[in-house]
Formats: sequence, structure tokens, C-alpha cells
Amino acid sequence: MKYIIAPGIVRTIRDVNLRIGEPTLKAKTKLVVKNSEIKVSGYVTDGEKINGSSLWYKTQDENYVWSGNVEYFKELSEKILHAPLAKMICTQRFGLRPEVYKIFGCPKGHNGLDFRTWMKGNSSKWKQPVFAVMEGEVSEASYDPKFKGNYVRIIHGNKYESVYLHLDSLKVKKKQKVYTGEQIGVSGNTGGASEAPHLHFGYRPVKHNPNNGYMGYLDPVSFFIDEITFI
Repeated sequence: MKYIIAPGIVRTIRDVNLRIGEPTLKAKTKLVVKNSEIKVSGYVTDGEKINGSSLWYKTQDENYVWSGNVEYFKELSEKILHAPLAKMICTQRFGLRPEVYKIFGCPKGHNGLDFRTWMKGNSSKWKQPVFAVMEGEVSEASYDPKFKGNYVRIIHGNKYESVYLHLDSLKVKKKQKVYTGEQIGVSGNTGGASEAPHLHFGYRPVKHNPNNGYMGYLDPVSFFIDEITFI
């Protein structure tokens, strides 16, 4: 059984049964009330398949709940990320506009945070230095004309990865080691998914759950040390 340790919380969306001892509908059950929060220690990727899905969450008491019965999975986090821009002004939160992002493979909505890059009082000036949020190694520094534009992906020592999309230009190369706060690029408006100049930032485990509706990405808000302004 493939079990990935990722402590967090799931919220049920209907009256569901915890499966006692194993991730299968054949296991003994006990009732879990609708809209309750359950602490989990991680998830299983090869449990009994239901409606084409085989993702089960393992509770802290060693039982299981199927992901089809929960609204979200929020991983417990520490504030470890530094700002990717001089100032973080968020123009689009995580999880918004699912009707738009389903065509990009995210049926539950926006899979990151969008940060404004134009300067106050001068909307024509929107190129800003973009910085690594934490030390790591560059796994991708490339160009994708269809969606991401110029982008950088960094794998960090905590086994998570960060991604920075729609850059105007890159300052790093693949396999390069980067340090917290080091400039990795310049913000831009590249790629088919960019509607205006901004920085799209994403964060997820390297061994992520690809079936969470966000391509494995998590809401990074609670991981940031620096203050975020939401507009």
C-alpha cells in the first residue's frame, strides 16, 4: 500500500463512514457526521477504487475516509516561505473561478496565488524582480507558450516545490542551487493562461496528490512568513 505522510485536516461534505483498519468499502465502518473536520496523517494512493478514484485519507486513529466524501484537504503547515516579490499584493486567491480553470486541469479552481506586479500610480511599469521563497534546486527553468509562459520550478529541502509563472525573463538555469531571497527572474505577462501582467505562485509536495482538483497544489497563504495584502 502506497501511503504518503502529509498531516492535515479534511472536512466531510455529507454523512460518511470511516472505514476501520483498511481503505476499502468492505471494511467495518463508523459514522462521521456531515461538515465535521477530521485530522489525518496522510493519504493512500492505491486503495480500493471507487468511481475511478483510489484516494483515501488515513485518520490519526488508523482508519480511512474516501476523498469523494470530503470537501477539501488542508495540510497543516509552518510559516516557512519568504516573499517572492518586494511586496505581496494578492489579486486572485487560491480556489477561485473553477469554471475558468477546469480547462487548465483544475476543476476546483485557481491552483495558486496571483500577485500584482505593476507599481502604484504607474500601471505601465510592471516588471519586478522575483525571488526564491526558500533555498532549493531549480528543477525547471523553461518556456511554455500554451499556459505558463517563462517559468521556474524549485524543489526545496522539505520535499515541497514552488513554481513561478508568466515571467518576462529568467535569471536561473535547471539544476542550479538557489538561496532564499535570491532573484530567479523578472515578472511579466507570458503564456496563454496570463490575462494581465502578474506573478502566479504555486506550492505543493513533490510527491503530491494529483487528484485533489488543483494538480496537487495547496493554498500557500498559511506558509508565508511575510504579510499578504488581499484586494
